[in-house]
Amino acid sequence: MLNGLKKFASAVIAMTIAFTFVGAFTRLTEEQVNADTATATTSLDPLKVTGKVRMQSYGIKKGSYNTADGVLTLGKKGKKKRIENMTLSFKNTTEYEGSIKYRVYVQKKGWTDWKTSGKKAGTSGKGLRIEGVRIELTGELAKHYTVVYSAYMQTYKGKQSWVSDGATAGTPGEGKRVEQIQIKILPRERFGEKPNVVYRMYRDSYKWAKRWYRNGEVAGVTSGSKLNHEGLQMTVIGSRYTGNIEYRANGEGYSWMDWTTKNSTTGKPTKGKRMEEIMIRLTGELSQHFDIYYRTCVKSKGWLGWAKNGEKSGTEKYNYCIAALQCVIVPKDSGEPGDLNGVKSKYTSSFLVNGNPVMKFADFKADHKTSKTMVGIDVSKYQGDINFKKAKAAGVEFVILRCYVRNNYYDKTKKKYVWCNAPDTKFEQYYKDAKAAGLKVGVYFFTCDYTEANMRKYTQDMIAKCKLDQKQIDFPIAFDWENFDYYKRAHKSNNWSTSTMNKHIDSDLNKMVAVFEEEVEKAGYSASIYGSKSRLEGTWSPSIKNMKAGKNHLSIWMAHWVSKSSYKGDYYMWQVNSHGRVPGISGDVDLDVAYIDRLPSPKSPVKPEEPAGSGTETPDTGTQSTKPEEGKLPDDVQPGESGTSAPDAGEAAPEEGNATPDDSAKAPEDGGAEAEDKKPAEAPAEEVPSDDPGDEPADKPEKETSASRDAAPEKESEPVKEPVPAKESEPEKDVSSSKDAEPVKPSASKEQPEEARTGEP
Repeated sequence: MLNGLKKFASAVIAMTIAFTFVGAFTRLTEEQVNADTATATTSLDPLKVTGKVRMQSYGIKKGSYNTADGVLTLGKKGKKKRIENMTLSFKNTTEYEGSIKYRVYVQKKGWTDWKTSGKKAGTSGKGLRIEGVRIELTGELAKHYTVVYSAYMQTYKGKQSWVSDGATAGTPGEGKRVEQIQIKILPRERFGEKPNVVYRMYRDSYKWAKRWYRNGEVAGVTSGSKLNHEGLQMTVIGSRYTGNIEYRANGEGYSWMDWTTKNSTTGKPTKGKRMEEIMIRLTGELSQHFDIYYRTCVKSKGWLGWAKNGEKSGTEKYNYCIAALQCVIVPKDSGEPGDLNGVKSKYTSSFLVNGNPVMKFADFKADHKTSKTMVGIDVSKYQGDINFKKAKAAGVEFVILRCYVRNNYYDKTKKKYVWCNAPDTKFEQYYKDAKAAGLKVGVYFFTCDYTEANMRKYTQDMIAKCKLDQKQIDFPIAFDWENFDYYKRAHKSNNWSTSTMNKHIDSDLNKMVAVFEEEVEKAGYSASIYGSKSRLEGTWSPSIKNMKAGKNHLSIWMAHWVSKSSYKGDYYMWQVNSHGRVPGISGDVDLDVAYIDRLPSPKSPVKPEEPAGSGTETPDTGTQSTKPEEGKLPDDVQPGESGTSAPDAGEAAPEEGNATPDDSAKAPEDGGAEAEDKKPAEAPAEEVPSDDPGDEPADKPEKETSASRDAAPEKESEPVKEPVPAKESEPEKDVSSSKDAEPVKPSASKEQPEEARTGEP
C-alpha cells in the first residue's frame, strides 16, 4: 500500500512539473502538447528521444528523460553555464520511415550543418556557446509526428515558450547563451484541428523580441520614437496537417526578398534596414484547410486592414516602417477576423502606395455613394484594356476619359525633349465601350502650354481630333495642366527666384485657362479646371475668383486624396483616391465622386459665335484663325519626322493626367526648402516657347520605366505617378460611419504632397 501511494505521489509530482514548463505546452494550445499520459493510448505515447550536451564547467552531461511526459531535458537552467554542443539519439519504433535531424547556432560561427541521430552539433574545447537550436523530423515520420522544443536563454529565460518542426529556439546572433534545451516528440493525432502561428520581430537596437507571439497577439510596438522593425521570423506549430508557412519582406534599400519558411529570417535585421511590406502564406495541407490573415501597424499611419494568403501588407514607395504585426490562422473561407485583441484597423486596405490607401471600389462606394452623389473613375491609356461592363456591374456610374495629350517629355532614344500632340490612344475605344456599358462620360485635356497662341491651337486640335461634336459628353471638358518641370526648363535662362517663378506660373496658367474656356465654349461645351487642393487655393485662385464674380463660366474638379477634404471652395467633383481597385481594371485607377445637385451642364452657357468667312476672330489679336480640319494640326505644328502626329503611347518621362493632390502651400521664397531645383541641369526642350515640328517623335516612345518628380517650385515637391517616395504623412482613412462626402475639417495628420504627374505613367 505504501509503495503504491509513493508511486501515485511521484506520478502527480511528475505531471505537475510537466504542466509548469514555462507554461510550455499550454502555450501551444490547451488540448495539444501536454497530454495526460495516464489516459493516452499506447499508440499515442510520445516517441523517446535521448541525448547529451557539453556544458561549461560540467563537461559532457547526459540528458534526463521524463517517462511521465516524454520530455528530454538537456543542460541546467539558471546556472549561468553555456551549452557548447548537443547530440541527440533517436530510435524510430513506428511503421513510418524517417528520423530526426538538428542544427545549432554557434557563437561567431553561425549555423552548423544539419546533423542526424547520434552526431554532434556544435564545438568542443573552444569555449563557444550555442545561441539557437532547430530540430526536425524527416521522411514519412514527419507527416504523423511532430517534434516540439524550447530553449532556456541567458536574460530571456523561458519567455520564448515552445516551438516545433524546424523553428528556431533561442536568440541566434544576439550573444545570449543557451543554458537548457527541452524536447518532446508527439503524434500529430494528438493535436486539434486548428494550428498555431507564432512570430517575432527584430526592432532597432533591441534585437529580436524576447518571446514568440501567437494567434493574433501584437508583436512589435505601436508608439515611441524607435518603431523601425527590420526582421521577421515565423512558424506554424501544433498542427496535425503537413505544410508550414512562407513569408518575405520588401524594405529600405532592397526589393522583395525570396520566400523563406519556418522561422528563417526575412528582412535585413543586421543591416539596420526597415521592413516596409510583407507577404505571408501557408503551404501544403495547411493551405488547403486554413487561411492566414495578417495586418501591420505602420509608423505614422496606424493599423492597416487585413491581408490574407500572400497579399501585401505595409507601405509601398513611402519610406514608412512596419511597427507591429498581428497574424492569425482561421478555417478556410471563414472570413476576416475583424477586431482582435483590442486592435481596430484605420484602413480597410492592407497596404498603402505612396501613403495613399489602396481602396477597393466597394469600400469607396460605401463611403461616398448617396442619393445626392454618383461614384466613378477617371482613366487614360495606362489603365490598359478595361471591361467597362464589369466596372458598371460593380457600381461605377461614370468615367472621365483623357481625350488628348499635349506634352513635352524627354525621349531617351533621341536623347532630347520632344513633343506629343495627339489624342489618347485608348480614347475612342474607351468612349465606345463606356457608352455601351451605360456609363456617363466626361473628358479631360492634358496640356503644358503656357503661350496663348499654342493653347488656342491645341485646344482646337483636341476638339477636332477627338471628334467631340460626334460624341455625347455628360460633364464639362476639364483642363489639366501639370508639367511644371517643363515650365521651369523653358524659363531656366531667366534665373528667376522661386517666388518670381511662382508669380509667372500663376499669371501664365490663368491665361491658359481663359483661352481654353473660350475655345471650348465656342465649340459648344462648358469648361472646368482639374486641380489639387493646394493648386486651387494658390495657382488657380485668380480664375476661381473670376468664377465667383461671374466673369467666367468655369467649374471645379477638385483632387484631394484624403478621407475628408478641408477645401472650402465650390466643386462639382472630387477625386478621392488614385489607388482604387475596380473590377474590370487591372492595377490602380483614380476614384471620383460627383455631386448631382452641383453638376454643371456639359453645354456651353454662351451661344457660339457664327464664323465670319472662313475663320473666327481671334480675340487677343483680331486676326483670322482658321479652325483645323479634322485630323490636321495647326499650321505651325506639322507632322513629325514620319509624317504623322506624335503619338502619346508610353512617353518616357513627364506627364500623366491628373495631379496627386495635397494641401501644401505655395513654394517658399528664395532659400526655402525648394528654393533650388534639385534635379541635374537639363537642356531646355527644342521648342521654347514655340513648336518645332522636328521634335515630334516619329514612332511611339518607349513606355516609361521610371517616374520623375515634378519640379514645380512649390513648398511640397510633386512626384509623378509611380512616384518617388514622399516622406510626408497622409491623413488616415476616414473610419466614421458617415457617408456624407461634403468637405469638412481634416484630421490633424498631414496630407499627402501633390503629385503633378508630368510624364506618361
